[in-house]
Amino acid sequence: MKLAEVYLSGIGTYVPATTGVEAAIEQGWMTAEDAETSGLTGAACAGETPAPDMALWAGQEAVARAGVDPESLDVLLYADNYHSGPDGWFPQFWLQRHLVGGDLLAAQLRQGCNGMFGALELAATYLIARGGGTAMTVASDNSTSPLVNRWRCLRPDFVIGDGATAVVLNTTSGFARLKSASSITVPELEGMHRGDEPMFPPGATIGRFMDFAERIDFFGFENRDTMLHSGLNLLKTRSELIDRVLAEAGIGLDAVSRIAYNHGSRKYVEEGLLAMLGIPLEKSNWDFGRGLGHLGASDQVASLANMLGTGQLAPGDHVLMVGIAPGVSVAGAVVEILDVPEWAGPVVPRSS
Repeated sequence: MKLAEVYLSGIGTYVPATTGVEAAIEQGWMTAEDAETSGLTGAACAGETPAPDMALWAGQEAVARAGVDPESLDVLLYADNYHSGPDGWFPQFWLQRHLVGGDLLAAQLRQGCNGMFGALELAATYLIARGGGTAMTVASDNSTSPLVNRWRCLRPDFVIGDGATAVVLNTTSGFARLKSASSITVPELEGMHRGDEPMFPPGATIGRFMDFAERIDFFGFENRDTMLHSGLNLLKTRSELIDRVLAEAGIGLDAVSRIAYNHGSRKYVEEGLLAMLGIPLEKSNWDFGRGLGHLGASDQVASLANMLGTGQLAPGDHVLMVGIAPGVSVAGAVVEILDVPEWAGPVVPRSS
C-alpha cells in the first residue's frame, strides 16, 4: 500500500541480556554443529520479565523520543506471538493503564512474526482515514517456558530471542517517513506451522511441547507435492511483495541503502533472500541479529533503530524491511530516513 504523509517520530526498544550459544551447547539445548553451521552466537533471554513490562519500557522510550503526550495517542496496536499473561487477559490494556490512558482504540494483533508490519499498515491507514493523528505500534514477546526450547524449536536457521519494540507514527513530521507497507499470504502453506497437531485442545493447555521444526518436517513429508509447488510460489510471492513495496515507495532496488529481515542464520539471510536481490550481507541486519535471536515481530524495527544509531543511515537513505511468518505470510515496508535524531544510539541488551 502506497502511503500518504505518515512519519515515524519515535522508536523504543527493550532487549534483555543475552545468553551465548556456548552455554546452550553445554546444557544440551543446542548442538555445536547447529551453532557452527548457522553462525548464530546467542539469544536475548528475558527470564521472568513479563512481555508486557518490556512493551511498556519500549513504549515509554518511544513516546519520550517522539516528544508526545502518550495520552494524546489515537490508536494503540499490540503484536505478540507467545503467551503474554493470564489466559483471557490482554496486554494492550496494561499499556493503556500504565502509559497511554483509556481514550483510544487499543487492539491486539496475532500475525506472528509479521505482526509489526500489520500494525504499521493498519495504524497508518487508520490515521489517514481519520484525517491525521498519532499512533503507537508495539511488539513484545518472552518465550521463556518449559514447553519451548528456544535453541532448537526452529532449527537449523533460528534461535528464539525475547524483546520488545515500539514505534510512534503521526501525519505531520518525524525522523523518517513510512512510504509503503504491504503483506501477502500463501494460505496453502498454513499447515507448515500446524503439523499434525490438533487445533483442540490447544497444545499449551495440555503441556504439549512447541516444536516448529517437527511440524514443518511432518508437513513436508506428508505434502511433498504441495510443499514443492507452494514453496516455489512462496518465493515468487515474496519477490512480488518486494517489487510492490518498492514501486509504491517510488524507488528501485538500487536506491535501497539497507535491508532488515528476520533474524536467522547466515545461510537463511544470505542465500534465502540477499542473493536473489543482489544485496551484500554487509547491507543487511544479519550481524546485529545473530547474537539476539529471532525477536518475534520485533526484528525489523529493532534493526532499524540499531542501524540509525550506529551510523549506518543518513538522510535520504531508504530501508527495505521484509518479513516472513506462519500463514505463510510475507510482508514488507519501505522507510525513508529524513534525519538522524539526537537520541539515536546502538540497541544494546540490558537487564531489567
